[in-house]
Amino acid sequence: MSINNIISTALTGLYVNQSALSVTSNNVANVNTPGYSRQVVHQEAFVTGTKSGGVKIAGIERVVDQFLVAATYDANSQFGRYEVENAFHERIQAFLGRPDENASLSGELDEIFSSLSELALNPLSTVLKEDTLSAIDQFGNDLDTLAKNVQGLRQDASDQIGQTVAEINSLLDRIDSLNPLIIRETVTGGNAGSLLEQRAQALTKLSELVDISIRDTGNGGIAVTTSTGVSLVGQTGYRLKYNPPGTVTSSTPFSPITVHKVDRTTGQLSTNGVELDGSVQGGNLKGLLVLRDQDLPEIAEQLGNLGAEFVDEINRIHSESSAVPAPESLTGRNVALIGTDPHNFTGEAVFSVTDANGNLQSSVTIDFGAIGGTVNDVITAVNVGLGGDATLALNNGVMSFTSNIAGQGVSISQADGNPSDRAGRGFSHFFGLNDLVESSVPAHFETGIAGTDDHEFAAGGTVFFELNDESGLLLADYTLTIGGTSFDDILTDLNASPLATYVTFSFSANGELLMTENAASRDLSIHVKSDSTSRGVTGVPLSTFFGIGEEYVSDAALGLKVKDHISENASLFATARLDQTAVIGQNALSIGDQDGVQALLDLEDTIFSFRQAGGLSGMDVSLSQYATSILADLGLRANMAEGFAADNEALTTQLEQKSMDVSGVNLDEELSNMIIYQNAYSAAARVLQSAQDIYDSLLAAFR
Repeated sequence: MSINNIISTALTGLYVNQSALSVTSNNVANVNTPGYSRQVVHQEAFVTGTKSGGVKIAGIERVVDQFLVAATYDANSQFGRYEVENAFHERIQAFLGRPDENASLSGELDEIFSSLSELALNPLSTVLKEDTLSAIDQFGNDLDTLAKNVQGLRQDASDQIGQTVAEINSLLDRIDSLNPLIIRETVTGGNAGSLLEQRAQALTKLSELVDISIRDTGNGGIAVTTSTGVSLVGQTGYRLKYNPPGTVTSSTPFSPITVHKVDRTTGQLSTNGVELDGSVQGGNLKGLLVLRDQDLPEIAEQLGNLGAEFVDEINRIHSESSAVPAPESLTGRNVALIGTDPHNFTGEAVFSVTDANGNLQSSVTIDFGAIGGTVNDVITAVNVGLGGDATLALNNGVMSFTSNIAGQGVSISQADGNPSDRAGRGFSHFFGLNDLVESSVPAHFETGIAGTDDHEFAAGGTVFFELNDESGLLLADYTLTIGGTSFDDILTDLNASPLATYVTFSFSANGELLMTENAASRDLSIHVKSDSTSRGVTGVPLSTFFGIGEEYVSDAALGLKVKDHISENASLFATARLDQTAVIGQNALSIGDQDGVQALLDLEDTIFSFRQAGGLSGMDVSLSQYATSILADLGLRANMAEGFAADNEALTTQLEQKSMDVSGVNLDEELSNMIIYQNAYSAAARVLQSAQDIYDSLLAAFR
């Protein structure tokens, strides 16, 4: 071997061991860096032709177990999801009281019935009436506050989705910029270890925000997708886009999260993006989407279900009763009926006029099966029967009943033994003529129409529907244009639309528009994006008439309160029942009658059929029991979120520990390697020095 070959071989030893020392010192420096994976230098003989020429670096490799890395990413994603869900459910629990406390919904219902119990003993007491009305208002106010807090949490979830999307975009940009640098270092034989470490840290953080899958593209490059295959990092750049709404209500439409290609030269996003919402399976993003689109709307629906049943049942009892003395006028709400509509009532109702002492002045019992078939026929029969003492009238969908004689009042009651009925409600109850409480939307949408009735919606009006799946993904949309003459014509149009691929529309026996899913085990929702329809002179659009959309369920918990005219004048609280056996001149409304109060008090133990709402199945329970069921369901949701978060945190910790056992820095091992590399470096230096000595000796011999 020539002296030059000796020098060249020694130099390779110097260079390789110098690089090995650098890698080792870097390992030692990062011994306490979370998630750092140690690097090792692989050496191999440097061969030229058939001759050995020293040593070279075959590669510098991060020591990782790819299976453990992938498992850690998955665990990170699930932990990220349930961590954010747990945080939100803790906030919900903070809004609620314990079921056995007066501040809880069930406790406040108990307060209402306790007040009614005291009022039943002394129905003349204005103070006790005001106490009862105050207890109802307190329940309504707290239910309203809870419902608004739920929508506030949805707003927070939406805002956090926007922040998470921005953070994901930052990490995608980081990974996308590191990819070509790593490939270049790998191809040119450089040390890409630090770049790989930076990319690994970014991927770990990304996995906490959204579920990811990694694919090796060669030479150190990677492609990143969601677990369902939506590209996030690849040959082109990608960026997420989301536009959070300014204010969130139960009817707020949310824009989808979309993934767009990025022009690396101009930074412009492609026009058409891929919707991501339904593809997200983990990470903070999944948790926020579940909260915004599933959990919180379900909770709002449960609260609305309670509010609607409370309002409907309280008003049912109150409408069958009367204040003493009876009020001079009763005014209902807009039920969107017009005079030419079929009245569709069965049974009988008693329309009465009494003086200030409760003595009967005039009365007429209307047998709905014995008069004409329209609402106008009912009005005519009542007005003729009362001989001008009072007037029943319908104006723009609102029914009213007014005394025509000063100092006299009016009342409507159900006929004993044969009560009036339309869609399960008596005449006064259906029109809301003597309601005690109200909320921001009607308590029911059992309209009482028959499919063959004229729909009376102005021709050409349109309703734009969107149908979404349980993850919020748009399945179909359709613009209904009013045509035909009957409600069945509208039904036929809907069932021939693209919506019919997923759902079927029908009318219940009580005239409620039903939407039945064609496939089992799905949780589809329909939304009305716009509605320009109007029913006759009432001005009520189709979506409001039938209560189409989630807001008509959820918003029944909003604005629940005692009606203003009763809240301002407690004497209008209907505490008595009309004595239907009284004849003209006899007392029909006793000032000390407690029958109306007792009927309200009986609601405490009355079992009602609550429809399915959110996570609660349909059930036959009392109002207080249903309120307790809501609190129990919310507690269960919170416990599940907490449990899943703890389980996935433990799994993540375990996987990270196993990964560290493989990838972590062992100081003893690194210090041992350092001695080896130092000795090898010194040996190479001695060889180099020996070659130098030989040269010096040769040169001295020729002097």
